Amino acid sequence: MPFYDIAALVWFLIVWRVFAWFTDSSKWRHLTLSAAMSEERRRWMRIMAEREVRILDGNIISGLQQSASFFASTSLLAIGGGFGLLTAAEDIQSALENSLLHITPSQELFYVKIVVLMSLYAYAFFKFGWSYRLFNYCAVMIAATPELGQPKSLENADAAAEMNIEASRQFNFGLRSFFMAIPVLAWFVSPAAFAFVAAIVMAALTRRQFASAPRRIAREAVQNNMETNNN
Repeated sequence: MPFYDIAALVWFLIVWRVFAWFTDSSKWRHLTLSAAMSEERRRWMRIMAEREVRILDGNIISGLQQSASFFASTSLLAIGGGFGLLTAAEDIQSALENSLLHITPSQELFYVKIVVLMSLYAYAFFKFGWSYRLFNYCAVMIAATPELGQPKSLENADAAAEMNIEASRQFNFGLRSFFMAIPVLAWFVSPAAFAFVAAIVMAALTRRQFASAPRRIAREAVQNNMETNNN
């Protein structure tokens, strides 16, 4: 690959890794929207333990599974579309050359870009598939949680919550891969567009985690619950 394309790809990987560290492993991770929702999932499982009939909880888990299944299926369709791009590479290159942008990438570089795009969707499929399986495990753990007052009820509820949180984390990893496919599409225009769009997407995802209205709402819900428990 030309130097500028290599530099843009390295920048893309660095930006993605820094964002993952900042939201998942840094000392500020407890301030994110995901962290707030994890607390809400723990509260949900504790309330679940108080219910004799848990049809509501089962329906919610089923809905979460359907979301994971939908995105997993979409990932497979996107991978199939990538194979279609590989077989029609010459026609697509000709169309790009005759477009207003007059893009003339080499055939080898064009193949590399498609493979990178397909790799992102393959990674997303793996994460969504694992998330689906974990939500299934969580459903089993909900069914196995004794009612409140019985031995190990809260311990089982907390274990179900952690399984739920891990399933959500894997789902989020898959979604990130979907979002990061957007800069790769910009790569077909130019390496500069690739690097720029990667930074824009990461800035948008960071804002959602640390400075968005949903994050504020979730944090307020967690704070209100803590105050209620203290009272």
